Amino acid sequence: MSAGDSSSTAGQQAGEKLHWVPLESSPEAMNKMVHRLGVDQLAGFSDVWGLDDELLAMVAQPVHALVFLFPLRNATREARVAEAAAAANTVSPNVWFMRQTIGNACGTMAVLHALGNCQDRIPIGGELAAFYAQAKDLSPRDRAALLEASSAIAESHSASAAEGQTAAPPPDADVLHHYAAFVAVDGCLYELDGMLASPINHGPSADLLHDAARAIKKRIEALGDDAEMVSVIALGPAPDAD
Repeated sequence: MSAGDSSSTAGQQAGEKLHWVPLESSPEAMNKMVHRLGVDQLAGFSDVWGLDDELLAMVAQPVHALVFLFPLRNATREARVAEAAAAANTVSPNVWFMRQTIGNACGTMAVLHALGNCQDRIPIGGELAAFYAQAKDLSPRDRAALLEASSAIAESHSASAAEGQTAAPPPDADVLHHYAAFVAVDGCLYELDGMLASPINHGPSADLLHDAARAIKKRIEALGDDAEMVSVIALGPAPDAD
């Protein structure tokens, strides 16, 4: 299952919006991408098979972030924009966040948001460390521009999109599914989606996995008939790590 926003690293004409091939909802694809870019081999993404306690108990610890894939229709999009813009939505300055300006790049955006908020816990080197160092003091919009200019991340994204189990759609495909990341920063749970102007603060969090699971369950309940068209991936120990 590939995902993107209805908004190739090469061949872009001047003034045209950049689009990437949508990334499949696959821990294997995400792991290949981030390990190529310099993330420690002992860290990685793995499937979360369900959000009930007995299935969450199977998720390898520690969990640093969750990535949520869901269908994004207009009503859902509008509700998310309003939630992010609400006056009560206060955000810690320590949350690492960027805007999305590349079409169908939401999978890699979620990965960058997940890793960007646990740089103190997961060793990151190579091209990705260089990206985060350059992005450190930039605004969310300027971080988006930095990503547009990053051939290393674009090439790694493209390679992972091509390695998926299903045929990848074209870069400018109108894809229904979208990604968001859930992280805990300064004692609060945040939902990060670069299509929104701001992270969404879901309130105090002492247990990222269970608190994010509860928030995601509420998101799923609001999807109605689309509730079965979702998946959840955890960032923690790599699936093949001892």
